[in-house]
Amino acid sequence: MKDAQKALAGEVAAQYSELTEDEIKTLVVDDKWLATLAEAVQSELNRVSQALTSRIQQLAERYATPLPKLAEEVETLAARVEGHLKRMGHTR
Repeated sequence: MKDAQKALAGEVAAQYSELTEDEIKTLVVDDKWLATLAEAVQSELNRVSQALTSRIQQLAERYATPLPKLAEEVETLAARVEGHLKRMGHTR
């Protein structure tokens, strides 16, 4: 295994010395740098997308009940509280 790795490392070193400047730029910029940059951009897009999805879900939950329905519930509960207060002897 070690001999095979040494042989492969030797072949790689020999190939590197034969690369042109354009081939080196392609390896470094296109294959390494752009791939890393694309991964970072995709990761950020995923994060923003998840944050927006979470916020939309919060808003949907917050505004699921229409205002007239909430007002009706408040009136009903206020009447119940008023009734309890009257029975306890409290008046406004």
